[in-house]
Amino acid sequence: MPRFDLASIVRRAKPNARRKAIVLRDIAPPATMATNLYRSTYARVIAAWSDALPRINAAYAQSLSELTQDSPADVRAEIDGAAEAINRLILILTPQVRDWALQVERWYRGKWRGAVLSATGVDLQTMLGPEDVRASLETTIEWNTALIKDVSAQTQQRIGNSVFDGLRNRTPSREVAKSISEATGMARTRSQRIASDQLNKLTSSLAEERRREAGIDEYQWVWSRKKHGRAEHIARDGKEYSDANPPPEPAGSLPFCGCRTRAIIRFD
Repeated sequence: MPRFDLASIVRRAKPNARRKAIVLRDIAPPATMATNLYRSTYARVIAAWSDALPRINAAYAQSLSELTQDSPADVRAEIDGAAEAINRLILILTPQVRDWALQVERWYRGKWRGAVLSATGVDLQTMLGPEDVRASLETTIEWNTALIKDVSAQTQQRIGNSVFDGLRNRTPSREVAKSISEATGMARTRSQRIASDQLNKLTSSLAEERRREAGIDEYQWVWSRKKHGRAEHIARDGKEYSDANPPPEPAGSLPFCGCRTRAIIRFD
């Protein structure tokens, strides 16, 4: 349900205006916000795994040279010990995710207010607050906490696979060291993409909530201009939709979709 009717407020503020509709400007989040999320959370988990690699490789090299019945267990203990320490780290990262989400919300709220003020002359400062978009913020926090855990779990699995395949095949320790290092490299690349995607998803969700609380049910699709954009999203660029007649999926909802929307204030 809308909290206020922005179109009615604009009509009262400008009773002689003859425009039938106003399309608000595009609000594109800066890439630095994704970098901030990555550095404050995901990168710390990857760094912890990177710090554990010399110990894991040393245990592997020793196990390979001894090849006793207990050797695989010694390596497993080293990997599990690193995972337990990283799981404790993840527990203290949730506040970092929350701080990031609140920073993005403040940024978006300011941009939304500015877009409305620039287009209509109406200042919504006293009508906007973070409590209005609490659901989006909490969803983002929980989602990222789960993703950070998943990045760590996948890294652990890749390292474990490399180590135990190496023991089974008598692979030299230098080759296994390279393989487990690549596991952290893959985690780093994936995490950077996740951070960018999570920024897009949060700002897209905020855009929908701010639009709806203002009683606006029409919007224009804005293609992200990504190099390998989905053909159907490119075709939607500039097209108008409404809550009653939406596109097949919301902008920014599909994996790594950077598309956005621009609200349309319609005057009857």
